[in-house]
Amino acid sequence: MEPAQKNTFSKLKLFLSINKFWAILFAFFFTSSVGMTTYLLAVDSHPPSSKLASENIPPIPTPISSPQTVITDAPSTSTLTPTPTIIIPVNPTATWSAFTSSKYSYSVKYPTNWTAKTITQTDPKILEYIVFNPTATKAGTLSITLSYGTRTYLEALALDPQAGTVITAASVSATKKDSKDSNGYKATNVIVPFGSNTLIFNAKDAYLNLFNQMLTTLKLTK
Repeated sequence: MEPAQKNTFSKLKLFLSINKFWAILFAFFFTSSVGMTTYLLAVDSHPPSSKLASENIPPIPTPISSPQTVITDAPSTSTLTPTPTIIIPVNPTATWSAFTSSKYSYSVKYPTNWTAKTITQTDPKILEYIVFNPTATKAGTLSITLSYGTRTYLEALALDPQAGTVITAASVSATKKDSKDSNGYKATNVIVPFGSNTLIFNAKDAYLNLFNQMLTTLKLTK
């Protein structure tokens, strides 16, 4: 190859090498520029959801914890506290009539459909003798009786030698005895001390329940 041709070929080769370098560099910058532009356009046209949330949606307040209430269709019977039933006792003697001895300071109640009658006794130690009978009872009937006399408590107990049961009557210690009258009727006697004297309460067995109620109303007022 001639020196002139060789020199021309070297210059051409150098030119191509330089142009190739600039072509690659141009292509790189062009591609980078296009990609960056595309990315920025995409970001501007579609902002991230977190950015939208922070710019357009007000913050949600944090709820304050509170005790949870569970509502059920019906309360469990195992957790219910039963309401106590208040029973007011009825006093059967509240409307009864009252026999009051103003002379000897005692009183006792009896049913309104009964009568109370004072009968004089021949026994000088009996100061007052009251007979209680149902209304329209024939004369001489002694359903329930109450006598007040001068016999002492021990003397009254000695009238019937059998042992008795100690009870409380009119707020004092008394003695209850079972007995039979002259006609063979069973009866109950309650001997109640009243100072130096005594009250003797007597009832036939047929009226024993009523007699016990009357006994609860006996009051000694001196």
